[in-house]
Amino acid sequence: MNQKNTDTIIIASIDMIENRATLISIPRDLYYKNSKINSIYLRFGADVLKSNISELTGLRIDKYVLVEMYAFADLVNVLGGIDVELTEPLIDPTYRVRDANGKWSTLYYPAGVHHVNGVEALRIARARHFTPVFSRDLRQQQILGAVRNKLMSIGMTDIGKLTKMIRLGFKYVETDISWLEAFNLYKNCQDVSIKNVVVNTDNVLYATYTDYGAWIVMPLDNDFKVIKKFIEEKIAE
Repeated sequence: MNQKNTDTIIIASIDMIENRATLISIPRDLYYKNSKINSIYLRFGADVLKSNISELTGLRIDKYVLVEMYAFADLVNVLGGIDVELTEPLIDPTYRVRDANGKWSTLYYPAGVHHVNGVEALRIARARHFTPVFSRDLRQQQILGAVRNKLMSIGMTDIGKLTKMIRLGFKYVETDISWLEAFNLYKNCQDVSIKNVVVNTDNVLYATYTDYGAWIVMPLDNDFKVIKKFIEEKIAE
């Protein structure tokens, strides 16, 4: 979340029977009910955002977690950093960064595995110029996967450390998930396999502009049912 705009929207659909989960990224520029979907929380709050996402996707949205982007960076630091694998170089000459020695440069990460702190993870999550339009959504899911892996590495044997991590996490987020529910999710999702899905212009969306010149994406044939069908098929795969 950035300045009350939900610029990253990811749905987690968890099937506890099949022991699998599907992460579904919804683009922030999707135009829904005469506005970009990322502005709904700012204007109407979490309950309306949940309702709209449910209508859009056909999924029942039981719970939500909202994390402000700089708080996310702090959470990664609390974890001691995470390992993120980039399948191709990440380059953004418009993104100015400063290293630990105070030297300024532009954003560049070669392909490979990088151990990153909170600020570096945020840079990888936010970079969007000079990269494929929706590659950022996939990188954000990769970062979530890396956070999950780090959390799972703590293991159930270290209950004290795990409890501390969950309590610290609750200081940084807005959610309707209780502490006990969070702990049970952690306990029951140790071996859940994860599939990543990004709703984008490679599948069921097309890019266009509003009458006032704002860049947006819309479903093919302006039929929002194609999004529901696409998500239903991906979850069932």
